[in-house]
Amino acid sequence: MVLWGICWCGPLVERSWADVRPSALRTFSFRIRDEPETLDWNRAHTMVESAILMNLMEGLVTLESGVFSKAGTKISPALAESWTLSQEGKVYTFKLRTGVKWSDGVLVKAQDFVYSWKRLLSPLTAASYAYLLFDIQGAEAFNRGMIQDFNQVGIKAIDSSTFQVTLNQPVAHWIYIPAFWVTFPLRQDIVDMHGEMWASPGRMVTTGPFVLMCHDIQSKIILRANSFYYGQRGNVDEVTAKIVKDDAVAMALYRVGDLDFLSDLASGDLKWGANPGDLKTFSHLKTGFLGFVTDKFPVSSVKIRRAIAMSIDKVKLISVLRGGQTPATTFVPPTLMGYSKNIGIPYNPALAMVELRNSGIDMVTSPVTIDYVLPDWDKSKIIGNFIKDEVKRNLGIDINLQATDNQSYRAKLDLRAFPLFDASWTADYPDPDSFLSVFLSNSGNSRTTWKSENFDQMVQLGRQSKTPIEREGIYFKLQKLLLEDEVVILPLYYEPNFAWVRSRVKNFELNSMDYLYLRNVSVGG
Repeated sequence: MVLWGICWCGPLVERSWADVRPSALRTFSFRIRDEPETLDWNRAHTMVESAILMNLMEGLVTLESGVFSKAGTKISPALAESWTLSQEGKVYTFKLRTGVKWSDGVLVKAQDFVYSWKRLLSPLTAASYAYLLFDIQGAEAFNRGMIQDFNQVGIKAIDSSTFQVTLNQPVAHWIYIPAFWVTFPLRQDIVDMHGEMWASPGRMVTTGPFVLMCHDIQSKIILRANSFYYGQRGNVDEVTAKIVKDDAVAMALYRVGDLDFLSDLASGDLKWGANPGDLKTFSHLKTGFLGFVTDKFPVSSVKIRRAIAMSIDKVKLISVLRGGQTPATTFVPPTLMGYSKNIGIPYNPALAMVELRNSGIDMVTSPVTIDYVLPDWDKSKIIGNFIKDEVKRNLGIDINLQATDNQSYRAKLDLRAFPLFDASWTADYPDPDSFLSVFLSNSGNSRTTWKSENFDQMVQLGRQSKTPIEREGIYFKLQKLLLEDEVVILPLYYEPNFAWVRSRVKNFELNSMDYLYLRNVSVGG
């Protein structure tokens, strides 16, 4: 049911789409799993939003598609045509492309990046990803309210086409950061004019290949081609993102031709009846995991956390999911430095019972029930029910599953009031730091309440290390602390990205961070 929606039928920059017959439009449609929390890219922090934002906007640089490895990946120019790095490795200077315009015809300026990054860091924005900029001089202090003058932060516009960033020290992966959506530019005049409603159809202006045309809550989001886009585009005039929670319904829509692209199903089986030739496999830097809120009884005890971790058979879970997953050991997935088969807690029900007894909880006289929060998605419910059965069978502990819509689920995570939670992490940039920095004390994305000064210091050492071998050694130590000593999370599975893509779709891009780029896509009849 559509609760409410906003559609814009007025002129979009030079051309009005109001008079274009729908049948004449070249369209592309795909499924998103739930209603986005927000399309405000400074505040957005889930993969539900990413497929929309990565096609509405571009930043200074972009990540090339393909499989990422320990050797990293290539960065390509986007709104910045070039950049330089100072000899000591701390000052990045970006030169913007000449003549690039927003979707309303206004020129993109370096000041638009300054405003966006200042807003991202502002305590009033309360952005989950503010910590991504904390390697910049003064950024964390500004975010914490310790300094008020943004001129003391290492972010500035030298002139309208030159944007400069000064880091505290050299950071091995930093050039990946400006490719991530929270760092995209933003127009202050648009935010000032429309307030909290600036990210809605008819108000939002964009720099990417598409503009926001329509947003029907819990139904669909429609994008239209941006005629002011500076780059080359395919032939797609209109993109529709249909909000479909149920996998069976989504696959039915694909079978009858209502979707051109479909991914992230609970199972990779071909029993769905789609054309097998449409099934594609993409690399995916993703780890599914069970999270512990470490200050909530009874998982406030590391012995209970370890007992639960030992009671879950990941190999058996993979056979239940049947989606090409593999059992996870480290939080960092394969192909990145920091991955290891020899780190983590293995399945061992006998030792799990020993840990439970040593925790001091008497399951006979004082049985416990543990709340577990998860989104009401098919895959999450399969995993939740599996974990519930394993923990009950091996430990006698009851788990109460609380499955809710995505926005309620995210709100419950933010409360950090439920001992267990279902989660997955997909890399924001192709570096192990994207995984380990989640659990920094100042991270806005950790939902565990766990903090460790030693962990924080080691993450910083990893960023500053000179050689890959040295960095990888640090990431092994970090994960032993996180996964074995403290048992903050339990990695469950890695998975490839199975996707159905119609044969009429050409030049399709889906990279290892699950970024759906439609800028080059063309569609046939």
